[in-house]
Amino acid sequence: MTIQYQIDRSMRRITTRAFAEVTIEEVLEHFDELLADPSYEPGLDVLLDLVDCKTLLGIDQLRSVAGRVTADLSSLRFGRLAIVVVSDALFGMVRMFHTFSEAAFSDAQIFRDHDQALQWLGEFGPAA
Repeated sequence: MTIQYQIDRSMRRITTRAFAEVTIEEVLEHFDELLADPSYEPGLDVLLDLVDCKTLLGIDQLRSVAGRVTADLSSLRFGRLAIVVVSDALFGMVRMFHTFSEAAFSDAQIFRDHDQALQWLGEFGPAA
């Protein structure tokens, strides 16, 4: 599996990592798996680690992912989103994703460094 996640309920955070070549089907499947996880609850912060991701989704695929995230905001609603990327291409892609899906997150930032992302998430404490 090229997408792995872990839910830390004490930190009220989902940490998701994508590796190598991720397909649109895997991304959509990830959200279904997340909703079915008994540890998931709406409002958790998300640390999305794309440092090892090599996939560049097209604009239509980004709209599909954003549509899945925003389709049912009562069950798939998140706190803050911190995205970590290293490539310029992925940086641009996640900016588009954020624009398409901003209703699903209370706030979002894109970072080039894990420590900065964790500091941003932690400076406000866990989402309530």
